[in-house]
Amino acid sequence: MKCPLPDHVPREVLGMRLEDKVTIVTGACSGIGLSTARLFAEQGAAVLMADIGEPGDQSLELLTANSRVTFFQTDVSRAQDVEALFDQVESTYGRLDVLVNNAGVELAKQIVDTTEEEWDSLMSVNLKGVFLCSRAAIDLMRSEDHGVIVNVASELGLVGGSEIAAYCASKGGVVQLTKAMAVDHASDGIRVNCVCPGPVDTPLLESIIQAASNPSLERASIVEKTLLRRLGRPDEIASAILFLASDESSYMTGSVLVVDGGTTAH
Repeated sequence: MKCPLPDHVPREVLGMRLEDKVTIVTGACSGIGLSTARLFAEQGAAVLMADIGEPGDQSLELLTANSRVTFFQTDVSRAQDVEALFDQVESTYGRLDVLVNNAGVELAKQIVDTTEEEWDSLMSVNLKGVFLCSRAAIDLMRSEDHGVIVNVASELGLVGGSEIAAYCASKGGVVQLTKAMAVDHASDGIRVNCVCPGPVDTPLLESIIQAASNPSLERASIVEKTLLRRLGRPDEIASAILFLASDESSYMTGSVLVVDGGTTAH
């Protein structure tokens, strides 16, 4: 599904906001990542979709429809996979303009019920993956004296949530890593910001809901915590990511953009 622009903003006014930009989106085969890859392609970017799994039907549709969208199987928690991903973008394009660190996993447990293996596995994707991909991206970007990194954190990186402690810790780490990288690399011409989505209707959230003892009650409880009384849509988060990736946010770095339906407003 295409992400529509508001009726009062003609598409031609905004133009192609990522025209000829070279971009990487991790966790790109479903949910927010897929919507972001699709929107970036619509906005003129060359998009390298990175994901640990093989492309599904919707991803294949995007890959087939646009020759400038490609796929590279990547486990962001493995340094050798990340190195191969960035070698691919460098050999193909010679540069990187935008990195979206979106790959992530959840774990619905209290800390006392979380095993060491579960903690390490979650942190290796949600936090170490951002570190590995950002490190590789910065090496490419600073040679060109420009670049943008957009990290996908979470509202749960800003506030605590029940029975999701390790996830909260990982996303809080992403928020702080975003700010620290922004401080270190502004002089390299690199902007680093993050988006903190609230509850979004994605396969990841659906898996958490279905794992609950009463999925209907769990869904209603999540929706009730938002001021807008609904789940977010992946394309709504993709639009926020596009804003941070584009020149429209040229005076923003180290910023945290909350897109949560009002969940953290009260």
